[in-house]
Amino acid sequence: MIRYLLDSNVFIQAKNHHYGLDFCPAFWDWLIYANTKGAIYSIEKVKEELTAGDDELATWAKSLNERILPTH
Repeated sequence: MIRYLLDSNVFIQAKNHHYGLDFCPAFWDWLIYANTKGAIYSIEKVKEELTAGDDELATWAKSLNERILPTH
């Protein structure tokens, strides 16, 4: 199986352009699903960057616990 490591830009660009959290929630649900299937991952530094903000993406990232964005 091919696995993908997602950087901050994937999340930020998705939110800011075509896949806003309120406009396309299926995309964000798919990210969680793909992670549970072992297809996508990210790293702690990405979570730190995303949760440092004060917007809906930060709220979403904080809600993930360690599913996609690990804390260690």
